[in-house]
Amino acid sequence: MTVRKRGESWHYQFMVANQLYYGVLPTANSKTEAKDLEVEERRKVRQGPGLNTSGLDQFSRFVTDVYLKYSRENKVSWLHDEFRCEMLCEYFGSKRFNEITPMQCASFINQRLGTMVKRHRQVAPASRMRSPVTVHKEVSLLSSIFKMAIGENVATVNPVSGIPPAVRKKLKARNKRRCNLDAQKEARLIENGLVGRNARLRPIVLFDLHTGLRLGELCRLERDHVNLEQQAKWFEISGDSIEVPTDCIIVAQSKNGKPRVVPLNSIAKSVVVHQLSDVTIGKYIFPSPKADKMLKEVKKGFASGCTAAGLKYGQYARDGITFHTLRHWFNSKLEERGVNKTVRRDLLGHQPKDITDDYTHSTVEQRRKALELLCHNDEANVVQFDSSVATSVAAA
Repeated sequence: MTVRKRGESWHYQFMVANQLYYGVLPTANSKTEAKDLEVEERRKVRQGPGLNTSGLDQFSRFVTDVYLKYSRENKVSWLHDEFRCEMLCEYFGSKRFNEITPMQCASFINQRLGTMVKRHRQVAPASRMRSPVTVHKEVSLLSSIFKMAIGENVATVNPVSGIPPAVRKKLKARNKRRCNLDAQKEARLIENGLVGRNARLRPIVLFDLHTGLRLGELCRLERDHVNLEQQAKWFEISGDSIEVPTDCIIVAQSKNGKPRVVPLNSIAKSVVVHQLSDVTIGKYIFPSPKADKMLKEVKKGFASGCTAAGLKYGQYARDGITFHTLRHWFNSKLEERGVNKTVRRDLLGHQPKDITDDYTHSTVEQRRKALELLCHNDEANVVQFDSSVATSVAAA
């Protein structure tokens, strides 16, 4: 920001959103007046010439009336947006978009990093500090809100892009989880942990160990998404026709928004047959035990099963196990058996990382052969189901 006198007139020059603005201040009679007028010119630029002043330029109102409405209609992860927006509105809600600066965004980051989470009170205070990954997701959402506001002509700049590098370095895009499972721990979990009160989780855990689905994908899996018939089934999803061959399932809603077909090996198929033979099973393959509704969480039962098996539960323990660890162990077992990265990527539902990956695909038969490898291991358990309870016996 500069003002200088050239001849008899004062001139100004400044940058906003990487664009240079300059001009003459003919009414300024001193440097002080020139600076005041320059501030007013900057304010006009930030506000924009046809800025929408219908009230949507208030942060909380825009989030409620525009962004969250869009999120619910178009995003699978809209529930995450809801609780994160609630927190953002608590911090920025009373402000208008042109009042939120990069330094306020930096202060928001530092404040969030300095708070403790309410969960996991049993662990040490240092382990309860809010994760930089969590704050990174919140700041990314804040940036998305500003981008939409700019598109709707209620904001002119995105202050998140101006956050100082020293503050940005405090945030991590993701934590690399450790896989704390092995063949022996898996056997202990199945045989000693998922029994008695925890036996209800045995089918979903076994199914996940042989399909690698995310917990949300497992919970949303419906009986209509399974094809055990001799002929292929076809699904219409977002305008695309997708073939699901025999002994396969379709993951209709995935994290990246793209459906995928996952074959069932003999163990995963036996789990599905067992579930479908249960007269209490309605719409969902793995329903809530309280009613024929979608399963919401497995944390308490899974933690109890880990404790019963002598395993540590929780992401804060160095050797802790969570339900998501099953997905990591699924991928590790496939890699150990020589399954190539493309097949594992397509089974897990990950996005291609470059254009070459985008041109490389696996077939359903390649995925089927890969998953059958999980059933042929001397240390593995062959799972058998009767009409009421799942039992495991040592493989011959």
